Amino acid sequence: MNEIVMIPIKQLEHHPENPRKDLGDLTELAASIKANGIMQNLTVVKHDPMRVTYYVVIGNRRMEAARMAGLEELPCVISEMDHKTQIATMLEENMQRADLTVFEQAQGFQMMMDLGYSAKDISEKTGFGETTVRRRIKMAEMDPKLLKKACEAQDADRQITLFDFDRLAQVESVKERNDLLKGIGESNFEWRLKRALKVQQAAKMKPAAHKAIQEAKLKKLPQNERYSGKYDQIWNASLELDKWDGKKPFIPKVDGELFYDEDDTDIIFFQKAKRQKTEAPKKTPEELEKEKQIDLAWKTAERVAEASAELRRSFVDGLTVSPKTAMRMMQWTLIAAIGAMMSYDTPTLALQKKHGLNGMSIPERIEKMSRIILDMPQKQWPGMILMMFEGDKEPKTLSFTCGGRYDFPRYDRRVRLELCYEWLTEFGYQMSDEEIQMMAGTHPIFRKEAAEE
Repeated sequence: MNEIVMIPIKQLEHHPENPRKDLGDLTELAASIKANGIMQNLTVVKHDPMRVTYYVVIGNRRMEAARMAGLEELPCVISEMDHKTQIATMLEENMQRADLTVFEQAQGFQMMMDLGYSAKDISEKTGFGETTVRRRIKMAEMDPKLLKKACEAQDADRQITLFDFDRLAQVESVKERNDLLKGIGESNFEWRLKRALKVQQAAKMKPAAHKAIQEAKLKKLPQNERYSGKYDQIWNASLELDKWDGKKPFIPKVDGELFYDEDDTDIIFFQKAKRQKTEAPKKTPEELEKEKQIDLAWKTAERVAEASAELRRSFVDGLTVSPKTAMRMMQWTLIAAIGAMMSYDTPTLALQKKHGLNGMSIPERIEKMSRIILDMPQKQWPGMILMMFEGDKEPKTLSFTCGGRYDFPRYDRRVRLELCYEWLTEFGYQMSDEEIQMMAGTHPIFRKEAAEE
């Protein structure tokens, strides 16, 4: 057992490679030491035998607080540990601190890996889960300046959490992680992260999809022919690669030759158009380009509607009703109920049928729905509000647009959607840039010519 010896405090120095540079507020610790003395010894190693000085490996805060308290010597154990063990010991001690930032954790775990520790070793020595250790090490691969800046940022409207960084670690490309890291904490971060993970998963499934396509001997749609009018897209047959299990057959059965095309996330199928050639006038390049832009605008509108619905649902799933917010949440529940019970939209009719309100007058529907809500547990109110604003069938039903696919989407003010976002933002939801643009009618898909028509 190592012997405890008293060493003059003037012979003790901070270890130059101690990862903990900021010792924090020492006022309370100094007062305690002044009143009760040092309750736990320091661990030190010899530094300069000629000057008889020592580096403190464990106990740097106690040493500085003791200086403040006026102590002249401290109880120490002189260890013979080698340089690697010194560094590892300081890292282990500091990795268990509760006030470490994510950046400090990532750096510390990486230093331990550099010393030869495995993720399992680090987990056992620090108490962190092995998965957490691996994610922090993955974070250390990112740009240290960006990572440090993100960890230290203090935004009153958006507090960055460990959960944000853990999800960011799921992005495998270091370059893409760094690009996303620049926007962490901003309203678009959630949107961009979901998109990156969707594209990442789709890329993993593409080889299997390509293999199935090759075995079926399908031809790829000739370049620049998608909007030529020579081919028709087979609707409802597209494969969303990120949702595919890699096994389920996905190639549609059609009469005639089948073609395919692809983008970052989908495989799309086509077949030759079955129209009378003599009746189809040749389109100008300008007309073809307009058709291409119209199709792209509608695809964008559908993507935004679907992604926005997913963001709303995700936010509401984590929303809780506290005593402080209960009254306001109940008011919003009744507002949403009135709107849903007065509507004859398909989704809200399905909602009325679900609760046995069909055949009732509007006042009767509102009265019965109000009773259902008041008898319901408060924790179910947020989900009920969203269901009444959106309906309970198709997530895309609550769309931002109107018009037919023969022309650009038109902006249409949706009162229920406005109310939905007013409720969400009141309880902390942050709209993405695209949601804001869609709600204001300023999104690029709303072309000037469509608005004038």
